[in-house]
Amino acid sequence: MRLASIDIGTNSVKLFVADVDDQQIRNVLLEHTVTTRLGEGVDKSGELSTSAMDRTIDAISDFNNRAKLAGAEDVIAIATSAVRDAKNNDIFIKKVAERTGLNLQIISGDEEAELTFIGACSDDYLKYKEIILIDVGGGSTEFILGQNGIIEDKFSVNIGCVRLTEEFIHSDPIDPIELQKIIHYLIGALYVRLCTLSVGNRELVGVGGTIVTTALIHSNMEGLFSDVHGYILQKDQLVRLLSHLRRMTLEERKNVPGLPPQRADIIVPGIAIFSTVMEILKKQEIIVSKRGLKYGALLKRANMLN
Repeated sequence: MRLASIDIGTNSVKLFVADVDDQQIRNVLLEHTVTTRLGEGVDKSGELSTSAMDRTIDAISDFNNRAKLAGAEDVIAIATSAVRDAKNNDIFIKKVAERTGLNLQIISGDEEAELTFIGACSDDYLKYKEIILIDVGGGSTEFILGQNGIIEDKFSVNIGCVRLTEEFIHSDPIDPIELQKIIHYLIGALYVRLCTLSVGNRELVGVGGTIVTTALIHSNMEGLFSDVHGYILQKDQLVRLLSHLRRMTLEERKNVPGLPPQRADIIVPGIAIFSTVMEILKKQEIIVSKRGLKYGALLKRANMLN
């Protein structure tokens, strides 16, 4: 069964087309991401702007057409943090339907966590592991604890790299005080909740654009140039990378190998989330997974259709 997902996030829109058989992703045909910043300014205004909606719907329409040309039997469109928080999300849903014919689903933070876990555990290496999964997005971060493919605990917080950038970053290069404020904010928002988790010897796994990009930057610096799925990052490597990128101007960061220019303004707060979480959890390394929400969405839909 050939299925497609269009994931509409705070920062980007992602297309994923693959064949699903016997609850496994058998063949990936298309993967593409475009940055539209749908959630731009949502924290202050409480609404999606007309311009952000328009450029995002352009991307959704393009991806829908690509999915159909690739032979997708069903196209799933899901929206996360920015859309679920916006007071005018009904207008966005209506515009998407009128332009593309797609029935946009707004998923909750818990649903996002569930799909992300399903996707990550489609990897045979993680399927039977005890893990803590962290998905850092533009508008929210999901935490999922599980083992043997079963979720034991999950929660979502309205903390993401776009939100932190808009709230705290006002200088170029980034003032060290601004970065310190981000870290203090993260500790205040996450410390108590994370300290209640049964961490034990669980392996820490990161998914999403921030950790994948971080791994790409680091692998390029090391001259590895490899696929970063399964890449292991050490906490001290994240801390050094955070300091290195913070000292750069935005234009300098746009030229860093492995760092897409459209992520250059949000990468520092994104890495800060991961490094702070690792510090709180006393974890020294994190496994990078390129499987997450997009994999989980297709697997869940395939299960419903069978």
